[in-house]
Amino acid sequence: MLVRLIAVGGSGRALDSRCRYGKWDVVRVRKASALWAMALALLAGACGGAPMALPHVGAADVLGHWTSDCGSTLTVEADRTFTVRDFPVDYALVSGAVKRLAVGHGTWYLYAGDKGVTPQTFDLKIGEEFYDLDYVRSGDSIALRTALGDPDDNRWCRFSRRSRV
Repeated sequence: MLVRLIAVGGSGRALDSRCRYGKWDVVRVRKASALWAMALALLAGACGGAPMALPHVGAADVLGHWTSDCGSTLTVEADRTFTVRDFPVDYALVSGAVKRLAVGHGTWYLYAGDKGVTPQTFDLKIGEEFYDLDYVRSGDSIALRTALGDPDDNRWCRFSRRSRV
């Protein structure tokens, strides 16, 4: 097999030569190319890639009993009503105290979001106040979370569903 080879030598000059490769030399070149391709694929995968998008969330996805990592409970009913206990409604930055609503009842809504602008949210209306909870991925299912204070401070109360209604 006759192959035209153009390579760059140690000095950076291009070397142009004609040489004969044997069968095993071609195998080595292909093996090296395959190893470089695998290394590149592994490197690209190590960067994490794009996160898995959340599916569209419907009413069946939020119905049930939820508990949070901040001590709150939420029960979402099919008739679009809900009950919360110890729900965080405000956060005092200086003291770190969380103002909680001992018990609350109200109506829930699924906000579809604006495509490419704002995400879907699960909204609770208690009296005249609205509280929105974000959908987040939790393994193969979703969880709900609400910010404690400013979302940029990265303090969250996360709800996981314990049972369906």
